[in-house]
Amino acid sequence: MINQDITTIFQFIPRKNLSAQSNLDAFIAMARNHLTNWEDQEGFIWESGIWSTTYCRIRFTNEENAGLHRAKIPTSDQLMHPAFLDVAKAYLRHRHHTAPHRSIGREVSALRALEYVLRQDLGVPDITKVSERHFQQAISTLARLKSVATVAVSLIEILQRLADFNIVTPRAHYWKHQYHGDLSYAKTYGQYAPDEIKDKKVPDQDALLALAEVFSRGYHQRLEDADVMITSITALLLSSPMRIMETVQLRPDCLATDKDKNGKTQYYLKYFVPKINSFARKPIPEAMAETAIEAIRRLLEMTKDGRALARYMETGPTKFYRHADCPSVSDDQLLTREEVTQAMGFLNTECAETYFKRMTGSWAMSGYTLNTLWKIVLADHRQSNPNFPYQRPLIAREVPPLKMSDSLLCCLRKQFSTGMKTCPVLLAPFNKDYYSGRINASLNMNGKAQVYCFFTRHGFEPVKLKSHSFRHFLNRLAKQSGVPIDVITSWSSRSSNRQTLTYLENDKGETASQVAALSELEVELGTQQPISSEEADIYGQGPIHRSRYGLCRRSWRIGPCNKFADCLNCSEVLICKGDKFAADVIAAEREELGKTYRAAQEAITRGERSATRWMSVSRPQIVKLDALLSILNDPKIPDGSPIEIAGTDFSHERTLLNPKAEHSGINVVDKKKLAIEYGDDLLACLDELRKRNA
Repeated sequence: MINQDITTIFQFIPRKNLSAQSNLDAFIAMARNHLTNWEDQEGFIWESGIWSTTYCRIRFTNEENAGLHRAKIPTSDQLMHPAFLDVAKAYLRHRHHTAPHRSIGREVSALRALEYVLRQDLGVPDITKVSERHFQQAISTLARLKSVATVAVSLIEILQRLADFNIVTPRAHYWKHQYHGDLSYAKTYGQYAPDEIKDKKVPDQDALLALAEVFSRGYHQRLEDADVMITSITALLLSSPMRIMETVQLRPDCLATDKDKNGKTQYYLKYFVPKINSFARKPIPEAMAETAIEAIRRLLEMTKDGRALARYMETGPTKFYRHADCPSVSDDQLLTREEVTQAMGFLNTECAETYFKRMTGSWAMSGYTLNTLWKIVLADHRQSNPNFPYQRPLIAREVPPLKMSDSLLCCLRKQFSTGMKTCPVLLAPFNKDYYSGRINASLNMNGKAQVYCFFTRHGFEPVKLKSHSFRHFLNRLAKQSGVPIDVITSWSSRSSNRQTLTYLENDKGETASQVAALSELEVELGTQQPISSEEADIYGQGPIHRSRYGLCRRSWRIGPCNKFADCLNCSEVLICKGDKFAADVIAAEREELGKTYRAAQEAITRGERSATRWMSVSRPQIVKLDALLSILNDPKIPDGSPIEIAGTDFSHERTLLNPKAEHSGINVVDKKKLAIEYGDDLLACLDELRKRNA
């Protein structure tokens, strides 16, 4: 837990008149002797090569041993150089004292690369002698990481903070790395990445079929707990776009129902999402509803014993937990070797001996009672479950996580082991590796899949699969089904649409084609052949022609329309009062314009300032259409009356053709003036429009 108060934050103030080494020594001393963050973590010691922090465990391994198995304790030669180790510790402790965050792994990677290049160049990695060439060499060292662009940001921040402390050169404030533009994460792996990169993020179809095959077996045969866990969690990940550790936030009653607008039952998954610090109720697609219900039922059945044990442990018990296979003896009766094995839930006495050797230092299994065994169980429980009754650390000022007794995924030790028996008296906090490690086709030293690989255990080819790929898969399916991007963002519990674009394939015109198909339009892309003069004659030529709104008076002799068919802003159009076709078209356009206007208002409330310009332009257009419709629907104005719009098309052409002085408002034109200017043919056309709609 974080036990710091904002009023007690220590600020390191360097002294410019001191050397860089003096400021560094003072900085390390302040971080080691005066800062208190992480001191409440189990086993936290400044001198240790492993630190337990609020969000994760840090190992100060060097670059050569960055991939050391997380269960290994690094030796002294596998750690950073002693001259740099205190620098890294001081920086991390001070950084997370002033502004704690969850991305501490990126900072460790950046510090590890910096230590490596300094050690290679100087022998002893003296941070005060770092230069711009070391900055670039560190970036080159990080190039092996897919997240190099984001780690580079952490590297720059580290260097700039140390420069502010007068420990490293101030050139750090002016140095730029190359991982921006075309080399940025957005262009290489993010929203603008090539399709072949994005395609690798979706799950392999053969892997999905294999998972579905094993899940279906559960309807007619008993599955091992590991298979129930893997297939059921996969079913839930395919029911709504979740992150793997969000499954720990699921309660036994996480499934909710409601009625949709058509009166049909809609199923939801409800749980707290730590990423956005909010509760979510995520709809489950109808095609996955029955599968999700069955998956939750199986998980409930599999973890009921774990929840029962967790509830018992919450009471601070002093008596041995009487599980189903516990020997029926008194608490103080001496037990045989077989009874000890049975009480502890081991597969055989050899496994039990190994356990007691680890816990007590002795192989002996004699002289135990249930009371003495319970003391060993409690000691193991405190060591293995430091966050009990929770599965992860309880962090100040954050919503508490679920208790293990309230979690759908409350597991017992060795419950997912392939060769060992589940321990009925010890809990195991759910770890994402329980799931991920079994579906990513982990290989052993001989290049063969590990025995716990889900696919090879069931006779399938090993496939590398990541839990996050299901989020990509669901997001793509949603987009292809026409779900708006803001809905996908909300469904996926993200903070912005920009993040969602990383999950979607690049649009190369597919969206336009889908819209055209829904509108029953045919869209053909490509260069159109020019028409001949004879074909052009079919359309006719003349000073007056029909448009969807009325009659256009623009003469063909002047050339093509310079309003690009924006007829309702053009003074050349002449609308006939009583033309129902034109009135319906204008009313429909007014309705669509109103819908878009309201959508722009909503966009502004969400902070999209670009919509403000659109509203300022469209608002007068809506007012004009309302005025035009009021005239067209005014019973006092006789049908057949010509209506002229005062457009914005002032030009030399217009001045020559129609030297009117009035250019404001919407006018009902005198027929006599029209007859004088255009002749009786125009009046005949107006009468024809009126009679056709009579």
